[in-house]
Amino acid sequence: MTKLHFNYKDVFRALRLGFSAKKIWMMSLGSLVGLAGYSLFTYVAYLVAGTDLLTVWQNFRLLPFPLPLDYPFPWYAWILFAVGLVFLLCAWLITGTAVSKVAYEQLRGDEFYESKQAFGFAFKNAAAVLTSPLLILAFVALILIGGLVVSLLGAIPSVGEIFVGLLSPFAFVASLFIVYLLVVFLFSLLMGPSVIGATHSDTFDTLFEVFSCVNEQPGRLIWYTATVGFLAEVGSVLLGFASSAAGRIGYGILKVFMGTKLPDIMSNASFYFKVILPDWWPQSLHQSFITLANLLGLPQIYLPGDYLSIGWNVDVASLFFGVCLYLVALLLVGFGFSTWFSGMTLSYAVLAQKKDDKNILDIPEDEEELIEPVPNEELKDLAPRPAEPAETDKASDQSGV
Repeated sequence: MTKLHFNYKDVFRALRLGFSAKKIWMMSLGSLVGLAGYSLFTYVAYLVAGTDLLTVWQNFRLLPFPLPLDYPFPWYAWILFAVGLVFLLCAWLITGTAVSKVAYEQLRGDEFYESKQAFGFAFKNAAAVLTSPLLILAFVALILIGGLVVSLLGAIPSVGEIFVGLLSPFAFVASLFIVYLLVVFLFSLLMGPSVIGATHSDTFDTLFEVFSCVNEQPGRLIWYTATVGFLAEVGSVLLGFASSAAGRIGYGILKVFMGTKLPDIMSNASFYFKVILPDWWPQSLHQSFITLANLLGLPQIYLPGDYLSIGWNVDVASLFFGVCLYLVALLLVGFGFSTWFSGMTLSYAVLAQKKDDKNILDIPEDEEELIEPVPNEELKDLAPRPAEPAETDKASDQSGV
């Protein structure tokens, strides 16, 4: 079992704990499934909005964003896009629960906890992972409905304004409570999977833990969350630099005998991989993305060149290299999320000790997981049988004694 300090020092283990081939693979797989669903729903949204798929492909490739200024979205297209976002978020939350479970078992000393077993655990507890934040939104919706009722009463001629004025203090308290609930909602998304992965808690237990962390340890919670986010970002960037260096080395080796064919293949491969940030994102984020791409030596991910069809063999090779670029991107995303969920598991371990004076690594596993059900046939074999009479008793009965 890992010996924790139960302070900020433990949070900095996130980068090392997240640097695991198993957890990175799990997070990459979950991201692949989530992004595939997101892209599908967004493409359909553009399609029902009247934009042909070829135009969407030329502008976005496999990761489309809605650009309402250039391609107006009707309300039903926005619904499809929202469904795609929710699908992606659900994939990340469920996979994050599995990664948190692996990190938790690793902290307990089980280095060989299987990813298949972790995914089984995550799907078994998917209801708690997904309904915990939804329950908070349900409370917010109830308060909003109450506010609409008050607004309706305020529309009553003459007395409506007075009635709303009398209720204004309560309206302010309700609005302030909505802000509080939205903060808890945010942290239920950020740390909920790690809480469930570490404690096997249900919906209400998970919400209780999140509420208690927000109420009792707000400073540490914010500080630890920001630290884990920074470490996850640093880890992805460092792995990006390593991947860029590896690509340059591989490019230099392959070019020795391939000559000019390799530049043609790589130029066409970059055509398949294109990342466009929405226009409504902050300009600072756009500039940061461009700067990072230039530092990695990959300006083609936002400025891909034209596709040059040279021959079917070059086309096939370019497609394979393009797929490889997406796999590398998934690897970087996977490492970032692996560091994040591993770090949040560590953060929750520290917060639980601070607020409840308990070590979650010492909590015994659920009885349901320790004891496997025994088949009925085996139960019959294990059932006690009546003792048979001894041989001497049988002989006595035969002699009539």
